[in-house]
Amino acid sequence: MLPWGWENILCVCKIPRMLTMDPQAQASHALELFHAGSFEQARALSITLLEDARLAAGVAAEMEHLLGACLHQLARGEEALPHLRRAIGLEPANAGYLNTLGVVLRKLKRTDQAIRCYERVIALQPDFSDVYYNCGNALSEQKRTEEAVGRFRRCLELNPRHHSAHHNLANALRDLKELEAALHHYELSDQCEHHNPDMHCNWGLAWQLQERWDKAIDSFELAINQKADHAASHINLGGALAVQERFDEACAALRRGVELDDSCNDAKFNLGLTLLTIGQYEEGWKFYDTRLSLPDKVKPPIASPIWDGNLDIDAPLLVWAEQGYGDNIQFARYLPILMELGLQVTLSTRKPLMELFRQCLKPQCPAIIDHNPSELQGFKHHVPLLTLPRIFRTSIQTVPMMPGYLQAPPILAPSLKFDRQPFAINIGLVWASGVDNKDMYADKSMPLELLLPLFDIWRQERLVVLHSLQVGADAAQLEPWRGQRGVVDWSPKLDTFLDTASVLSQLDLVISVDTAVAHVAGGLDKPTWLLLQHNADFRWLRGRADTPWYPNMSLIRQKKLGDWSSVVEQVQDRLQQLLG
Repeated sequence: MLPWGWENILCVCKIPRMLTMDPQAQASHALELFHAGSFEQARALSITLLEDARLAAGVAAEMEHLLGACLHQLARGEEALPHLRRAIGLEPANAGYLNTLGVVLRKLKRTDQAIRCYERVIALQPDFSDVYYNCGNALSEQKRTEEAVGRFRRCLELNPRHHSAHHNLANALRDLKELEAALHHYELSDQCEHHNPDMHCNWGLAWQLQERWDKAIDSFELAINQKADHAASHINLGGALAVQERFDEACAALRRGVELDDSCNDAKFNLGLTLLTIGQYEEGWKFYDTRLSLPDKVKPPIASPIWDGNLDIDAPLLVWAEQGYGDNIQFARYLPILMELGLQVTLSTRKPLMELFRQCLKPQCPAIIDHNPSELQGFKHHVPLLTLPRIFRTSIQTVPMMPGYLQAPPILAPSLKFDRQPFAINIGLVWASGVDNKDMYADKSMPLELLLPLFDIWRQERLVVLHSLQVGADAAQLEPWRGQRGVVDWSPKLDTFLDTASVLSQLDLVISVDTAVAHVAGGLDKPTWLLLQHNADFRWLRGRADTPWYPNMSLIRQKKLGDWSSVVEQVQDRLQQLLG
């Protein structure tokens, strides 16, 4: 396939017909060879012609240009540049030559220079539609998306049926979250050129952003019908099918995507998540480790290879924390197992967790240090905490249940103790996830005003005392109930997870959304009702009201995403059974 504008370039720059000497005929033949895809033959003939002293200056310029074009097509871009510059030296106002130079520079990742070439072309020939398209692509690469949109639009003013310009304008508008406009231009691109799997794949991504999953799936499947080995469409199809909980189909699509593009760690990671979600743990953990190769996921603090599970090592093993607080708490259960195997273990973790593990992790706790990558370089052996399930070959049946792998803090600070009311049940509440997880915060969090009124009668009858363990900005939702009978706000006193564990250890029941507090409660083996969004992450599996990770935890799920009312109804039924 010729790159953008080549057809235009080599048609605009025809050899003058007024010449009748043999070099003219040979130059025309060289051009025909290029158009036929015979780039090596066209290159050789161009070189021969340029050695002919009879060659007219105009023909010489075109042969330098053609030679540069051939070298570019043969992936010899650096060699192409001097020939293109000689062509421009002979004809400085030739817009086609400058456009070609821009194409080659962009291919060589010299995008700033490419854009300057395109801008010169625009000044010389303002009605050259392809140069606006080329310039838009270069601007898009530099994330100058709004400028790119302007260039694509100008291209389409000059050539309304430029299907690639419609396609890439749609991509840019999608990146700007102007989704309706993006969908419109994908449709126009389709009208101009239906057989375009790349476009249909990108169209599907736009439908995904609108959460119109059926449309997205249709687009990805159409792309695959047009090109059976279109890896990106298989991968994106797998992701969309997983959202619709068609997990077997999702795994099949993702596997095919990985077969076609083994370098796509995103696809492997998503396959791992999908396998874990359906309980295929042993294979899922292997693919889940590809998170370590994704720049936006987990960055190992040490460059040396990750520990492979070999117990015969001659130095301490560093287990380093990753991801969120809840992940650290859930998988800390593996640390005592490592120590029981005779390994000398050091855990690096975040400060709010350090005292929780030091005082509560049982039956034994490793040395614990702050997770500061610059201070970890002396360790010879290291492993990320969430890789331990793979090393231990954890399956659904072999999850280290370890009820109460966290013990109650041995000493409770006086400020964290409370007196129990006779006959009252003490219930802890958390209704919002941590804001650090921006992608999931809105899905995981629920309004307190839906939940707290369930307890009004029982509070007034002194049968329930509610303990708010919510911290952060969402703690302010408690304001209408603060100071009322049976409502205790602990947020001002909870500075670390040890503080939270101190309060949790005194409670009878914890009701929480999916956040770190729920993991502390589970680790303490407290009865816990976990309120889950419909798209709960892999650790909670699907279709289960229990979890292999915490034996005293019950899962209460949304019936559809955002439907907290169905969760509240289930909580109300359970409270009625508990309290009468």
